[in-house]
Order: sequence, then C-alpha cells, then structure tokens
Amino acid sequence: MSRISKNVILVLLTLTSSAFLLFQLYYYKHYLSAKVTFFPSFSLLNIILRAVKKFIMLTSSQNVPVFLIDPLILELINKNFEQVKNTSHASSTSECKFFCVPRDFTTFALQYQLWKNEEGWFRLAENMGFQCLKVESKDPRLDWIDSLSGTEIPLHYICKLTSHAIHLVVFHERSGNYLWHGHLRLNGHIDRKFVPFRKLQFGRYPGAFDRPELQQITVDGLDVLIPKDPMHFLEEIPHSRFIECRYKEARAFFQVSNKNVEDSLELSFQGKDDVKLDIFFFYEETDHMWNGGTQAKTGKKFKYLFPKFTLCWTEFVDTKFRVPCETIEYIEANYGKTWKIPIKTWDWKRSPPNVSPNGVWPVSEWDEVIQLY
Repeated sequence: MSRISKNVILVLLTLTSSAFLLFQLYYYKHYLSAKVTFFPSFSLLNIILRAVKKFIMLTSSQNVPVFLIDPLILELINKNFEQVKNTSHASSTSECKFFCVPRDFTTFALQYQLWKNEEGWFRLAENMGFQCLKVESKDPRLDWIDSLSGTEIPLHYICKLTSHAIHLVVFHERSGNYLWHGHLRLNGHIDRKFVPFRKLQFGRYPGAFDRPELQQITVDGLDVLIPKDPMHFLEEIPHSRFIECRYKEARAFFQVSNKNVEDSLELSFQGKDDVKLDIFFFYEETDHMWNGGTQAKTGKKFKYLFPKFTLCWTEFVDTKFRVPCETIEYIEANYGKTWKIPIKTWDWKRSPPNVSPNGVWPVSEWDEVIQLY
C-alpha cells in the first residue's frame, strides 16, 4: 500500500510539474514576449553613424552633391521640420536622433550630370574602407539611336562599411524635365549576399521623380542636402514606377503606319473586359475636317465628316484633356440632334449620321496598312 501511494504521488508530481511548465511557456508567449523590447546595442548605432559620417566626408571632399532620400529618415525630419530647419552646428546636441535609427541601409541620391570625377570617387571610397558595388545598364535614352544603342551608364552604387551600407541612387535627366533612376538588376556576377538587396527602398523597378529643389540642413551634427519639400518627395515614392518606351518597336510601327498616315490613320487598343480605346487622326480640308476607320476583316474604309473645330482644355477623371471647343456641334455631327436619347444598338459603320463609305484597301496592302499586335 505504501509503495502504491509513493507511485501515485510521483505521477501526480510529474503531471503537476509538466502542467506548470506548460503554463509558464504559454504565459511567456502570450504576455511577456509581447512586452519585451529589444533595444539596439550602442555598437550597432555607432557603426551606422560612422558609415554615414565617412560617406558624407567622402562626398564633401570630392564636391559630389549627393542628397538624402532615405524614406525613414526623411519622414523623421519632416515630422520635426521646423526644429531641424533652425538647427545649426552651434545649436546641435551630441544626441543622435535621426541617423542612428536602426536600419540596414541609408539612401542618398545624385544627379549624374553633376558628377565630375566618378572613377576618382570610387577609388577614394575603397581607400576609406568601403566595399563598393557598381550597377550599370544600357542607357534607354539612346536605345532608338543605332550608333549609340548599348551605351552603359551607372544606375546604383552600394558601398558597405562593416555591417552598414550606403545606397547611392544615380538619377539621370530625361527630356521631359524630370529625373529617372534605373532598375537595380542583379546580374550573374553580383554576390547576392553582399547586402540584403530585398530591403532596398529604391531599384526594384525604374522610377521617375520631379526634379527636387534642394536645401542644406544640419542633422545630428552633419550637413546634408535634402529635398526642400520632403513630404512631396515621400508622396512620389509609391507612385514613381516608370515604364520605358519600346523604342525599336515604336520606330518599326511608325515606319509602317507612316505609309497610310494621310488616309484613315487610327490606333485601337483593346483592354480588359472588352474595353476599347480608339485614337482617331483628323484630316483638315477647306471647309470641314474628317477622320477615318477601317474594318480589319474586310479592308473597307469609312469616312466621318465634322464641321471645323478648335481645341479647348477640360478635366476628365481628374486628368487634363483637350476637347473640341465647339462641343455641341461636334457631338451632333457624330450622333445627331437626338444624341441625348440613349440608343441600345449602335453600328459604327452605319449608325453615325456623318459616316460614308471611303473605298477598300487593296488586299495586297493589308499587311502594311492593317497592323494587329
């Protein structure tokens, strides 16, 4: 009886201990772990600040006008903008409030046309202890010029000092008076472990930005250039994705379409859910204007006559568009006097009051004048 009692007691103690251990694990997971905050060590903050200081010293010594575009730091500066604007070296404190925020990268930018000594800067950076990676690619602005197509330009620099990296985004001028940066494409020779590339804020895709006006401020005792309107720059980032024109295809299309540019030129785009967008080219005669349409499966041409009109601006779906100033006359020409009454069935070849047959494209010319993509 005594032996049974001891065994029972032993089992009960084991079960009680196990239950208590499970309770401790549950309590730690759901209560304590949510409250524990791990603060970055002083050495990590020191590494970040040291890398930023050496980079700014490097660019200043070479007169390279880099400016800060790091989203995290710009947001902090923007929240304390009035205070930062009024800060000078004399009034700055030893406390590191901005650049010491834990992160893997600090991001700066540079307008390439202002960079006078790229190779010298690169060598000096390595002499100062930075390990630098240069990413280049073909200049898309020259893609349509056969003799210059393939010319490479720098797009990104990533310079690492110890465990912190500086990402220098190289902006290039575009003819539309805006700044463009390229895609940071990881080619085969690039070491994927050099830095955590997935955490980069810029370079996942090409981007386009308004040309920012810059101002110099003092941040954590360091003189840096930033966009004069940091909030505007930050708002541009999520909507900056840029799609390049496919110049060679556009040129090939132009060479073909230019053969029938004087007769019924029309561009049609088919979108999702059968949404179709037509762009008609108008031809001006002595007393009227007209545009044309072609039935792709038969080659039949149609002409639509309009009274002469001039162009005005309007706003449509939050976008500025040109429209005929003589709006009513234009609508009535195409849809008749009863245009306000909805019509359930509409045939673009017969229904408009201003349409008339305009001949047929010879079958031998179809491949040139009717292009389907």
